[in-house]
Amino acid sequence: MSSDLSAETSKSNESSQESQQTSGWKYKLYNDRSKVLKQFMKSEDPDREEKIHSKIIEIFEEDLKFSTSEEQNLVTVYDMFLLMLSNLPDKKKPGGKIMVQWFLNDFEKWEKENREKLKNQLTEETVSNATKYVVRDISLLKPFSTIFGFSEDLVLERRDEVIQEYFETRQFKEAADLIMRYDLVDKFSFEELVLPLILCDKCQVVDELLKLSPRFQKEYITFFDQLVGETDENVDAFFEPYKQQGLLTINTNRYHGKSLTTFIQKFFNGIAKRNNFDLEERRDAPKFEGYMKGKALKYFSKQRFELGAMSDEIYFEHAKNTLQNSSMDTVCYYFMLLWNTRIEERRIEVLFWIKYINIPVDYPGLPYGAQRFFKNPDPKLLAEVEKLIGLRTSQPEEEVTEQLFVFENEQKYPIKIVKTESELEDLCVEMDEVENGTFVGYDSEFRPGHLTDTNTIKVATIQLCFHDTTYLIDCVELENEKLPDKMWIRLYQSIFESKKLTVVGFDLKHDIEALFSIHPIRQQFKIEDIENFVCVRRFSEILMEIDINILNLSKSCRLVNLSEELLDITIDKSEQNGNWMSRPLRKSQIVYATMDSVVVLKVFEKVLELAQKYEQPLEIDKLMEESRVAAFMKKEKVKREGKCITAFPWEEVYQVIQDHRDPTKPLQKPFDLKLVIDTMLLGLGKNLRLLGVDVYIPIDSNGFTKYLREMRLSFPKNQRLIITVPSKSYETHKEENPNAHFFVLNNVYNTRNPLEHLGNFLNFFNLDIRKEDGFAKLES
Repeated sequence: MSSDLSAETSKSNESSQESQQTSGWKYKLYNDRSKVLKQFMKSEDPDREEKIHSKIIEIFEEDLKFSTSEEQNLVTVYDMFLLMLSNLPDKKKPGGKIMVQWFLNDFEKWEKENREKLKNQLTEETVSNATKYVVRDISLLKPFSTIFGFSEDLVLERRDEVIQEYFETRQFKEAADLIMRYDLVDKFSFEELVLPLILCDKCQVVDELLKLSPRFQKEYITFFDQLVGETDENVDAFFEPYKQQGLLTINTNRYHGKSLTTFIQKFFNGIAKRNNFDLEERRDAPKFEGYMKGKALKYFSKQRFELGAMSDEIYFEHAKNTLQNSSMDTVCYYFMLLWNTRIEERRIEVLFWIKYINIPVDYPGLPYGAQRFFKNPDPKLLAEVEKLIGLRTSQPEEEVTEQLFVFENEQKYPIKIVKTESELEDLCVEMDEVENGTFVGYDSEFRPGHLTDTNTIKVATIQLCFHDTTYLIDCVELENEKLPDKMWIRLYQSIFESKKLTVVGFDLKHDIEALFSIHPIRQQFKIEDIENFVCVRRFSEILMEIDINILNLSKSCRLVNLSEELLDITIDKSEQNGNWMSRPLRKSQIVYATMDSVVVLKVFEKVLELAQKYEQPLEIDKLMEESRVAAFMKKEKVKREGKCITAFPWEEVYQVIQDHRDPTKPLQKPFDLKLVIDTMLLGLGKNLRLLGVDVYIPIDSNGFTKYLREMRLSFPKNQRLIITVPSKSYETHKEENPNAHFFVLNNVYNTRNPLEHLGNFLNFFNLDIRKEDGFAKLES
């Protein structure tokens, strides 16, 4: 028995060694073949295609020979076909895709002609491997069905097996990719599919699943909401079982305290908003919503009682709206916060709200001292409570009916309030009829963030200024009046799709994002399509970058500073923390809101005047266009795009060059490419210069225009290809330089980093750069 076992073990070891040798031989062979095929694809030989087909057939014949030889009898033609197909070079590139198709077609034809010779080589294991291949790429079903003789039902059966194998081997990303590819998302639970991806930090895959499944959206936010308000120890304990199972690869600190609430807030404001998820904070994340309201109440308390930065009138509006829209848990949290300070003024505040909101005095969550007070009231304290009630409720705010002016003393800039459908239509008609070239001051005020959710309109009022008149569009009242969707769309089109007017705002990004919280606007339009606006802040900063003496400011480019230094107007910010959701609006609120729309327009007019008076001519239109671009660029994105490509390893840069090379087109030496770069692409120009490209980089927009003029005058000598971006300036330059050659790069401002920027350029230019060149050699 022992000798039999020893013999069997020896035989098994020999078989294992033989298998390893065969495997090593196969991988070396297909690697060598791939290199040969890649060289053929890169070749410019006119007979290239014919030679590739010839080489492919030669490969099949070699495999047939190997498969029938005594030395390599573990190899089948079909196995080698699958192995070669898996490892064909550059399969995701255009040239690689063509190669795959040629390889498939040639094998299908060759296999049919040699089927008799191959009849003993098609094993069950090979067919199983082939079905698995088709599972991953269903487009191969037809040719594979012909070659391997299986049906679609077999593929679907194998698909389910593969998905199960992925789950068992904890390849959750691969399982999710396959499930999404076959539209099987609804067949799996959150715990099966989404939770393991969260635990192993596959965020992008999770996002794709959420986009496909409203059920997963709700379960996802419910999963995280249950952790809000828990101690760090409780959160860690919650994840401990997953850690013990080996499923947890993330650091759970990201779900501690403020990190978790920030994460949830970004979720609601990010992917949930962009993709119109059917989620509401109050309904789907009650613990998070309570936390945000509690945080807001804590802030109001500090502003009112500790810093004295908020008047009692504004504090009362904020606290009333928040408490009346909060759960009793949040209300009691706030009362306990105030009561435990042991400060009499704040304890009076608690007693006031209990009486004002009419909370049962024996409600279990109230501070014990407050409950005891109402059982046996202290007359002195009770008098203070009654006094506060009288102060805050005796004179209810009345709606403003008088004619208001932004500048009351001078009776300048009358204010018109728009809060009905007919008034809004009149305003739209007035904007539609303005003369060409009209500038419109734009500003808006927002509802308190803690009282809005994903599906709530964020903007409370919109202020416009043109023709020496200001308009306050009361979005809260219009929403209460059930303004039809068509009128919201009408308003948007009159402002941001007008060919006659240009919207002038300060840091407009947030104003426009708030406008897009209005559902019919968000559904029909895109922020990136807006073109008729100027960001005064960025416009001023660009001018300061050109020459600090243009505006001659002593402080930064804040609206308050620009107003004081350029207009000698001081903006009253006492209503900055006002509650813009509360109605009716107070007189001081209305004047404050409309003031900014007037000031931003007057500041712009002054900045424009100073720019036009500058000693050197400036391309004003182009600078205003730059302000639009910069207004919607994130600060971190600007920083990344400003990086030099030398910040990356040469191997990574070279890979980008390789990935974007088109083998069907001829290569071009970098120094043979002579370019002049638009000022909007200075970073790209510097990086191309590092790669050895002959690039002229102008100092500023004036230098760019001057260089184009010199090219026009010296034509046809000293010509360079002009690399620019889509813009009005491009159209002007093209008209002024009819003999020049322009190349327009699109999607420039969506580029995430300098390598993607470079790749965008290399999609159209085949640079002959070798891996051994490196930066130093190219620059020299």
